[in-house]
Amino acid sequence: MVSRGIKEVLCGVLLWTALSFASLVDRVVASVNSEPILESDVKMGMLFYETTDRKLVVEKLIEDMLLYQFLLGRGLQVPQELIDEALQNIARANRTSLESIAEELAKENLTLRDLRRFLEREILATQGLRALLEREVRVSDAEVELEMLKRGNVRVLRNIELLVVEKKDWDKLKRVFDPQKSLEEIAKAMGVKVERLKVGKGELIEVLDREVWKSGLGELVFAEDRDSVYIAKVISQEEVKEDKSKEELRQELLSKKVEQRRAELLERLRKNSFIKVIQ
Repeated sequence: MVSRGIKEVLCGVLLWTALSFASLVDRVVASVNSEPILESDVKMGMLFYETTDRKLVVEKLIEDMLLYQFLLGRGLQVPQELIDEALQNIARANRTSLESIAEELAKENLTLRDLRRFLEREILATQGLRALLEREVRVSDAEVELEMLKRGNVRVLRNIELLVVEKKDWDKLKRVFDPQKSLEEIAKAMGVKVERLKVGKGELIEVLDREVWKSGLGELVFAEDRDSVYIAKVISQEEVKEDKSKEELRQELLSKKVEQRRAELLERLRKNSFIKVIQ
C-alpha cells in the first residue's frame, strides 16, 4: 500500500504462524551509532509488519533505532506498564495467551524478551515521537480557515487501479507487460495483486501522485522510486462534499505537519549518525 498512514503499534495483529524461519544464531545485521540491530529484531519485524521483505524491515528498524536514540536523549522512555498492555493487546487480538505466544516464539528461537525489546523501540519511535512533535507543532485558526476556503467544501477523488512491482522483478515485468492487457492480467502473470484505491490529491507517494493527477481517465501511468515500479490506471473521478469540522481539519493539518517534521528529523539524524548494514 502506498497511501500515507502510520500503523498503530497497539492495534497490530501478529500472525505468528504466517512465516517460517531457519534457526539462526542471533547475529548483528546492522548498527546505528554502534548500537546493534540483531537477527532476532529482523525476524520479529517480519512478523510484526507482516512482510517477508527483509530489506524493508531492516530499513524500518534503522529508522526506529535513530528515533529511539534521539528520544532517549531527550529523556523520554516507555513505561513498562505500556509494554505489558501492548503484549496483552497482542494476545487478545490473536485470541491466545502470552504463554502460547512464548511457545510459538520459541519455535523461531525468539523469546518474549525479544518481543518486549522490539515493542519498546516501536512504541517510543511511533507514539512517543508523535506525542513529542504534537507539543512542538501548532496549527493556527487562520490555517484552518484557509484550508476550508481552499477546499471549498468539495473534494475531488480518483478511483485507481494500482500495480506495485519491486525493482528486482523489472526484467520479468518487461517480459509480461502488454498495454493491451488489463492490470489484472499483468498482476496475475507477476504473481502480485492489483490494489483498488480511492485517493485525493497528495495522498499517494509524490512521484506516483504527480502522474495520477496529470493523466486522463482510462490512461496507464508509470512511476518509480528507489525500490519499486508503479503502474496505475485512473478508472473514474468523483467529487464528494467535505463535511469535516474545523477540529477535524485541524487534526488533519496537524498530522501532515507532524509527518513532515518526522521526515525532516530522520534526514537530519541520518546525516549525523554512523549507520552500518552487514550483509
